[in-house]
Amino acid sequence: MCLAVPAKLVQADRNHNGLADLHGNQVPVSTSLVPEACVGDWVLVHAGFAIQRLDAAEAEKTWAVLQDLQKALELSDDESS
Repeated sequence: MCLAVPAKLVQADRNHNGLADLHGNQVPVSTSLVPEACVGDWVLVHAGFAIQRLDAAEAEKTWAVLQDLQKALELSDDESS
């Protein structure tokens, strides 16, 4: 299974190198697949590549789903202990 997570692009240069913020964790990304992405844009990041631009509302919805999944996994772990 593959997973892409939303991140805010905080740095980008002409060589398609960027830095994305994932809720406080900053990771290097390539913007070569979405060359129109600009600093301040929300992008989906997978395997070090920004693969799609998205709006802030969609990014927030995706983070909410990921947080719900994390809580469910933690509950499952607690029940199996």
